[in-house]
Amino acid sequence: MAKVVCEKCNHQFEATNHVVTAGATAAGAATGAWLGSSIGIAMGPLGAIAGTIPGAVIGAALAGLGVTKLTQCPSCGHTFIV
Repeated sequence: MAKVVCEKCNHQFEATNHVVTAGATAAGAATGAWLGSSIGIAMGPLGAIAGTIPGAVIGAALAGLGVTKLTQCPSCGHTFIV
């Protein structure tokens, strides 16, 4: 993991919080599954499937990638994009 230096107080810390990343990924998966359940995906001559599982996968990926870009300094509380 890379060290991050806060823009305000110059405090150095690790930016990754696995609990927050896992929580955001789970919330993104649940939201994606909820939104995807009302969407059908056409598969040509094979028929169609519900968008629940693809929606969950896409939601989890986007949430997991998005939350890792934001971090908060434990010293001064400043939130910034990594």
